[in-house]
Amino acid sequence: MKHVLYAFPGLCTDSRMFALQLCLDYDIRFIEWIPPQKGETMHTYAGRLSKHIDSSQPFSLIGVSMGGMMCMELAKHVKAEKVVLVSSAKTRSELPTHLKALKVLKLNHLIPTALLKQLVTFYSGTVGDLKGDFRAIFKHMIQVTEPKFLHWVINAIIHWDNEEVPDNVVHIHGDKDKVLQYRYVKPDITIKGGTHYMVGTRADEINALLKEILP
Repeated sequence: MKHVLYAFPGLCTDSRMFALQLCLDYDIRFIEWIPPQKGETMHTYAGRLSKHIDSSQPFSLIGVSMGGMMCMELAKHVKAEKVVLVSSAKTRSELPTHLKALKVLKLNHLIPTALLKQLVTFYSGTVGDLKGDFRAIFKHMIQVTEPKFLHWVINAIIHWDNEEVPDNVVHIHGDKDKVLQYRYVKPDITIKGGTHYMVGTRADEINALLKEILP
């Protein structure tokens, strides 16, 4: 029986983010994001999301960017064998200063959805390393993101307060990541020259590491 791996993509993305991991010999499963409730934190959201995980057999979690933060919260509700973060943050202290500043300024509530999607698209294409087909796919994923979920998840990230790091967490990060800057994080494994979307652009290296890390 293949080891079950629940995969959680980043902000405004879906299962297509893990297209180059589907070749791995794991039972990779995707859980659709559920509608958030008013005023819900990432922790309480993860509690509801965890009910969609089948814990009757061994499993691990993997999350990219925001998906990694969600995995940190899911790990408080379910017992995974491994929790793998790629281009993400384990705790609030690993978030860049501009995200922390937004918590004080509260400007995200004032930005219309259409403009917010344009900003995310621009930011990912310039600060991130999305190019060619990856960039086109990401743009489409943003376009189809539900406005309510988009506003909620940005607010949830801004107010994320986790400081717990279980022993089964493995954090992979690129030293050229400009979205969640390398200088703020303390990864277990560093990818030299790796950028924020290296789950796609450096898939061979990421996949080789997953084979070593996962049961």
